[in-house]
Amino acid sequence: MIKLKNIVTVFLKNNNDYLLMKRADNRKIAPGFWNGISGHMEPWEINDPYRTCLREVQEESGIQEKDIKELSLKYIILRKSKDEMVVNYFHFGKTQRREVSASEEGTLHWVPESEVLKRKHVDVIRLTLEHYLETGDGAEDIMFGTVKEKDGQPFMEWLMLHDWQE
Repeated sequence: MIKLKNIVTVFLKNNNDYLLMKRADNRKIAPGFWNGISGHMEPWEINDPYRTCLREVQEESGIQEKDIKELSLKYIILRKSKDEMVVNYFHFGKTQRREVSASEEGTLHWVPESEVLKRKHVDVIRLTLEHYLETGDGAEDIMFGTVKEKDGQPFMEWLMLHDWQE
């Protein structure tokens, strides 16, 4: 039986630096890999990934809603992982605050944009960041991605989501 897992990932930018987390080596999921701030949606948040983002950012970095500007959903990524369908809502935003608190999840670092893709990321994160950094943060549309494999290598198939009215 396949279960559904809903998660959010948040990347905050300060000037030309992105807030990345190097996951602790003792974490069950992606130990030692770099990511944004990420977490599972709670049952009461299932229809509001934006709220989950704000909660996770505050819990894992100490950055509060008032410190975040232009936080918006940019990507919805769907992938199958064993007996789960994972839906990841990627949000990007900006902050002027650079001070962050410690997190049990890993260590937070402000990484220059030119260095972001040089970190060790799981494929979904790397492919999404590659697309985002290539297309820029000015895109207004939400992109839908599915992870596929070609010649033994993962790649993302992208589809732009447009508003549709009946």
